[in-house]
Amino acid sequence: MNSTPLQRNLSETASRIYDLIVVGGGIFGACAAWEAASRGLSVALLEQGDFSHATSANHFKMVHGGIRYLQHGDLPRIYKSSRERSAMLRICPHLVQPLPIVIPTYGRGVKGKLFLGLGMYIYDLLTCRRNKGLQKSRKVPWSSFLSRKTLQKHFPGMDDSALTGGAVFYDGQMYNAPRLALAFIRSAVGRGAKVANYAEVTDFILEGRRVSGVLVRDHFTGEVYEVHSRVVLNTAGPWAHRLLAEKLQVKLMPQPTFSRDLAFVIKRRFNSPYGLALLSGSKDADSVLDRGGRHLFLVPWREYTLVGVWHKIFTSRPEAVSVSRGELEEYVAEVNRAYPALHLSVDEISTVNMGLTLFGEEDAQQSGKLSFGKRSRIVDHEKEHDVAGLLTSIGVRATMARGVAEKVVGVVSKQIDKVLLPSRTDTLPLFGGDVEDIKNLEDRAVVEPAHDLPRQSIISLVRNHGSRYRDVLDIVLGRHGKFSGTLPGSSVTRAEVVYSIREEMAMKLSDIVFRRTELATGSKPDRAALEECAAIAAEELNWDRERVRKELDEVDALCAKFKITET
Repeated sequence: MNSTPLQRNLSETASRIYDLIVVGGGIFGACAAWEAASRGLSVALLEQGDFSHATSANHFKMVHGGIRYLQHGDLPRIYKSSRERSAMLRICPHLVQPLPIVIPTYGRGVKGKLFLGLGMYIYDLLTCRRNKGLQKSRKVPWSSFLSRKTLQKHFPGMDDSALTGGAVFYDGQMYNAPRLALAFIRSAVGRGAKVANYAEVTDFILEGRRVSGVLVRDHFTGEVYEVHSRVVLNTAGPWAHRLLAEKLQVKLMPQPTFSRDLAFVIKRRFNSPYGLALLSGSKDADSVLDRGGRHLFLVPWREYTLVGVWHKIFTSRPEAVSVSRGELEEYVAEVNRAYPALHLSVDEISTVNMGLTLFGEEDAQQSGKLSFGKRSRIVDHEKEHDVAGLLTSIGVRATMARGVAEKVVGVVSKQIDKVLLPSRTDTLPLFGGDVEDIKNLEDRAVVEPAHDLPRQSIISLVRNHGSRYRDVLDIVLGRHGKFSGTLPGSSVTRAEVVYSIREEMAMKLSDIVFRRTELATGSKPDRAALEECAAIAAEELNWDRERVRKELDEVDALCAKFKITET
């Protein structure tokens, strides 16, 4: 894979006409850019903030295999979800791995082993091709069972008298969600795509009833550029329908409904590789087979535990998304009701992950029953609104982003009347993903004699950068050791800070802290680490003292918003 660095130059980006402009740099926009570039289209991707700065970085980090859709009797979603989970495990093995999840079983009815086991066996048969082309460490095993004693060993305090054990199924988990989107973007750039963050699309360029490009404002300079293309794809997520309404007076019907999906990170970690599924008080309104409520999950993630997910209809502007302490207390109480021995406290929450996800229609929601979003939306505005050259794609789950991109680019191909190369993005390794065996790479990397970094730092480098981890080590070894070692109180290397600026288009301190490195993905780093990180960025990006202060203040404000506490 071409290691072309990300270079932000809006005047150069605006100097040509593209086959496709992608508006939005979340996971769905990133996948669309990669899909289009890999099949021979010229592409420009424009993002108003940083890449993957919103929902794509702040979700539950699951890559769903579709087992939940068995309750809905929705076989097509099962096939598609399993296919996309396999694709993610195949093309980016450093960033996605299988995750075993255990559902406690009770008695002999719908909560018992027999009922669950039959459902899981059917699911395993329906997804029997799920391991095609996967590395050994990324294969998804068949479902299995745990005895009561074994379950209690993994999750102490589960002593309900009706407990009989647990049923185990597998999903996928992202190691680093924003870096997954970045891997798609870097792959697209390697095939010639032009990308820019902090490049806000302020309007569409119209020639009659055809969109021929967009106006783009540079966040840093205020300059406005015209960027032209044959087709514009709007993948701005919860901003997408607002952009259409405000700039083109186009209204999507039905109007999209978004849920504030929320999960949180706690500093406690069970001594277990399993995630735990707990029955909650609310129900899935679309479930054909009801076992007593939808599930909440406690899953291991790095050295933390992720807890979620809660859903709430959200109608305000996306940038206003927030959560109150009262809501967090309510959610913690729900977890404690499901697992009393946990004794979870709000004060244990180190990070809140929340973003806006396409949901079921608002009038379909009932008290205690939620109707979830089922299909991503792809809108051809020429057919729907007599506006040619414009498509909108709003996704439901990050799992489906690659598959949705494949469909969208198929529509683009027809609109521009151009025969494209066949799609291979379900097998082509992403940037950093060309690894024969990721576990072997980790084992080799930690014993390399050329560095003196801690074991955890090396493992993190491999998991975040895959086969390109040595590109970061080259910075450690260069410049007479100027960037050797790690930031205070952290396993994050100084070299990663430099690399994120020189190679990955990090333009602000928050880009580095929240999305390029692991500095604040689970808890807030200590002040010394933030200040040193800011000092390195200041040297690389020519910031003055006032700019450094503003950058630190912005990071502090974001930590407060997402309740990130110091370790």
